[in-house]
Amino acid sequence: MGARAMSLDAVVGRFAPSALRKAERAPLAPALDAEIRHVDTWSAGRLAYYVDTRATGRPVVLLHAIDAAASSKEVAPLFDALRAERPVYALDLPGFGLSERTDRAYDRELYRAAVRRFLTDVVREPGGADVIALSLSSEFAAAVACEEMSLVHTLVLVSPTGLGREAPGASLVLRAVSHVPHVAEALYRVLATPPSIRWFLKKNFVGAPDPGLVDYAIRTSKEPGAHRAPLAFIAGDLFTEDAFQRLYARLPVPTLVLYDRDPHARFDRLDELAQQNARVEVARVSPTRGLPHFEQLDATLEVVRRFWTQDPW
Repeated sequence: MGARAMSLDAVVGRFAPSALRKAERAPLAPALDAEIRHVDTWSAGRLAYYVDTRATGRPVVLLHAIDAAASSKEVAPLFDALRAERPVYALDLPGFGLSERTDRAYDRELYRAAVRRFLTDVVREPGGADVIALSLSSEFAAAVACEEMSLVHTLVLVSPTGLGREAPGASLVLRAVSHVPHVAEALYRVLATPPSIRWFLKKNFVGAPDPGLVDYAIRTSKEPGAHRAPLAFIAGDLFTEDAFQRLYARLPVPTLVLYDRDPHARFDRLDELAQQNARVEVARVSPTRGLPHFEQLDATLEVVRRFWTQDPW
């Protein structure tokens, strides 16, 4: 959730007092009002996903972002809006939401494999699904499309990472401590206090942050093992080096990039991407800060539906 943007000292100084109190935890409720199913994977363990297949048509797969307290709650407006017209799936990625959070190596290959397995063995759509991915998950979806384009019919990338001129990175201190047991968990507890979560989510909204999203982020951050995947993100282990050339410039499927302002991502190379890859379209949904489907749902859906209906593929 942009934790790399603050120094460790600043974060500790701001949030440490409340982090020292013992967290009280209730069982984590579902993020969406939908059927929950599970798929077992070799590399990432048991993954949870939400599904509504009462409508007909090409399935839509929703992938939430990667941050300190991520879950499918981040795609709730899209899921609820689309479920009446298309089959819709929302995957809780490894280490987040209702998916398994056991101690394992969380890296970009793990997430790519999880998305690939989900599309292959769960969605199983001939010709591929229409995938909508948020932020860093755009890199995972793009990687799968580049490797097995038959799994992805179209891509919608919402505020994707990897389009700035400077590569994302983590401070040396954060990178070092994020791999030290106990110290890493203590660091996460500092970063993921309720005040910290509210503060970071506020940066993703033009107005007040969605209260349901804030509440669920606080709840999911208290789950056992909640620190593992976010700390791999903070350490920079989940990003693709030169995602522009290795992923986006090579995309073999029709792709729509939605953007405006984002506190954690830059889009300096968007025009260059559109010129280099004719399959990529760009649309700005304004005013938003990384989660356009919360504050500008109608405008977001209008652009996405127009993109889908011009589908000649």
